[in-house]
Amino acid sequence: MMDSLYTAQTGLKVSRYSVDVTSNNIANENTVGYKKRIVQTSEMDSLENNLGNGVSFDGVKRSTNLYFYDQILTQNSISSYYSQQNTILSNAEMLFQETEDSGVSVTLNNFFSSIESLRGDPTSSVYKNDIESNAQMLVSGIQSIYSDLEELQENSLTSLKDQVDEVNSILKEITYINKKLRQNGETNDLLDKRDLLEKKLSSYADVDVNTDNDNYKLTMAGETVIFNNTNLSELSVDEEYIQQKDIYTTTDLNDSSITSGDTINITLNNDISISVTANTAGGSDYDVKQQIVDAINNSSEFSSVEAYLDTTNNLVIRSVEGGEDSAFDIKIDVNGTVMEKSDVSVEAANNISVSVYNEKLDFASGSLKSLTEELTTETSEISSYKKSLDDFAKALVESFAEKSGSTTMFKGASVNTLEFINGSVFSLTNSDLESLSEIQWDESINIDSNSSETTSFREFYEDLLVTVSSNVEDNAFKQDAQDAVLNSLQNTYDNLTKVDGDQEQVNLLKYQAAYTANAKVITAVDEMLDTLLNM
Repeated sequence: MMDSLYTAQTGLKVSRYSVDVTSNNIANENTVGYKKRIVQTSEMDSLENNLGNGVSFDGVKRSTNLYFYDQILTQNSISSYYSQQNTILSNAEMLFQETEDSGVSVTLNNFFSSIESLRGDPTSSVYKNDIESNAQMLVSGIQSIYSDLEELQENSLTSLKDQVDEVNSILKEITYINKKLRQNGETNDLLDKRDLLEKKLSSYADVDVNTDNDNYKLTMAGETVIFNNTNLSELSVDEEYIQQKDIYTTTDLNDSSITSGDTINITLNNDISISVTANTAGGSDYDVKQQIVDAINNSSEFSSVEAYLDTTNNLVIRSVEGGEDSAFDIKIDVNGTVMEKSDVSVEAANNISVSVYNEKLDFASGSLKSLTEELTTETSEISSYKKSLDDFAKALVESFAEKSGSTTMFKGASVNTLEFINGSVFSLTNSDLESLSEIQWDESINIDSNSSETTSFREFYEDLLVTVSSNVEDNAFKQDAQDAVLNSLQNTYDNLTKVDGDQEQVNLLKYQAAYTANAKVITAVDEMLDTLLNM
């Protein structure tokens, strides 16, 4: 009888705890990051003859699944990468949007149509003014898109720095929670908060969490950022802007290949030119190269570049500033022959990365991967769009210079340096107009600097628009597929870990019934003892 009393007392205690835990689950059904709590129980040591001795309350644990949790972190990071890409690419696509009566394609068509009109009536001032107006609109339209693309990259850099600051803040919060866990022991609410922070962190980068032997370790992009529970290494943004270097190793610039008195013309960005009269009487085989160096460095109009001879006396011309926006185009013409720069020349480029203790992070996924890709010239779609526009501008200048004889309508070698020369239309001859009218149909123009293929200006720009739209659609398709994978995993995980209100109501009734049953056993035993004592 006394054993029954003790057994019922343990059941009463466990039932009470179970009711409390179930009530807490119901109260936190909609709490973000909350994982369902489960009461842990076990049978107490039995007495003789295998008679039970009641139930033991062994604590409360969270309902979770480490495999699904790790998979969610991985897939959430991939999904976040495509989401960030969608934001960047969609914003870029908006810059290229065109309507039936506006956009670069329309302006380009109007410009060539005005040339055709002037060809039909070469003396018409109206048509000449129309060409000037359309030419200015074409230049303005291209430069406007280019400027907006630059602003998009600047905004991406700001976003990258903001996200790195947010990541560092999350890492600090995790280390703070780890300190509290070491001080106070593991509590479910702190573990829930840490899980929520880890998932948030996975949206920025690929992360891996290891808690073996109670030693918390967190890595991002394969590099450890938290180790021994509370040791933290913060992330930083590294900005590298590479200077363009045009290197001339050709022997055509050696004194032995040049005669004193030869004329060397140096042209910067299809606009500014300086001339050097060769003097090979110095006794060295690189005197002419030194003359070119001095001419460039002493010219105030060439202030954006500088020249020098390297240790092997190759002529090197480099941009004063670094970065892709400081790219230049320079031509060295010796008696009508344009010198070719060496394959070891360096292109202007941006290289933006995120590092931890001087180790560059090679992200596999996450929004930081997207941003660093779009801010690094080699991998950036935005930079490729800008390069295409630069190629378009340079080819426009060179094609019109070739077709218009002595009259130059445009100058520049990139979008930023592109300029229509006011009044140039009024110097065009009938022969010039005949040649210029052919440009719009000419499909033999090599516009793409990275390819030997030829096309027309109209087709080149239309292909660029198709590329911009295709990039958005391809990324959107990948994002939809990835989101489906993530949602499937999340739903399965939620079924295991989230509170089911209906099930918890059933559990509440069950535990309340158990509590009542154990209370009745105690009451019955109490009545029996009272009867015995009163006999």
